[in-house]
Amino acid sequence: MAKSLHELIAATSELRALPSTTLQLTSLLDDVTVDAASVLEIIEKDPSLTSNLLKLANSAYYGMRRQVGSTREALVLLGNQTVVNLAFAASMGEVLRGPLAAYRLNRNEMWHHALGTALGAAALAMLDNGSVTAREQAFTAGLVHDIGKLMLNTPLKKELEQLPVDGDFSNLLQAEKKILGFDHTEAGAKLGESWNFPPRLVDVIRWHHQPELAELEPDMARAVATANLVLCRLGFAGGTGPVSEDDFWASIETFRYTRDEIEPLLASLPRDMENMLNMIGQSL
Repeated sequence: MAKSLHELIAATSELRALPSTTLQLTSLLDDVTVDAASVLEIIEKDPSLTSNLLKLANSAYYGMRRQVGSTREALVLLGNQTVVNLAFAASMGEVLRGPLAAYRLNRNEMWHHALGTALGAAALAMLDNGSVTAREQAFTAGLVHDIGKLMLNTPLKKELEQLPVDGDFSNLLQAEKKILGFDHTEAGAKLGESWNFPPRLVDVIRWHHQPELAELEPDMARAVATANLVLCRLGFAGGTGPVSEDDFWASIETFRYTRDEIEPLLASLPRDMENMLNMIGQSL
């Protein structure tokens, strides 16, 4: 077992580096002045990424009145920063689709949890802030909030102890820490740093189970934490047990959202997830 998170990253070859295109997009995530030429230079070199980007751009989530046929057109209709976030999401898809045996997740189950959390966090950020920028940043944060599980999967499989089957978030974190010495929020933050994620993104990853401790983006961390809980309530738990109705609403209250704000999200998220997945040739 690795003695530190640094050693664990070094020992996990498949996580040492993101694909070069994704790394280039990472450098643009917080660049509010990014120009179209810089975005095109990265995206148009990758036909697969371009295809997936256009599929996402044409999903019901963006409500375009006409078909987006090219990256250039997407830049005009959606804006440079939105396209960067969309392309980053499309490029992260392959990273998040694999199975995670330690968490009893089959192929695509982590991806579905991540995508649903991204959509939910984006909706809550729009509710809180009303800003398209806040929505896109929350979408990205929701998408990558659980990347620490990618890093802990291999060492956890090597241990004789198993993670709890029916435990809640706190039980999962405690079990990870007992077995390895750190949990997936700590691992995710360290991995995000190694991938040069923006500090605000690392902050949300680190505190997505304790948003009140987030220093840089407490509101975004709160939105991601809430969306994460909503996905668990809907049955897309991402490695934890089911959440009872009483526990769910008690947690929602601590995150300072109302029943009237969350009930529409519970109703709409499965449909939104299915629509977006259908656009990229997948299904729930």
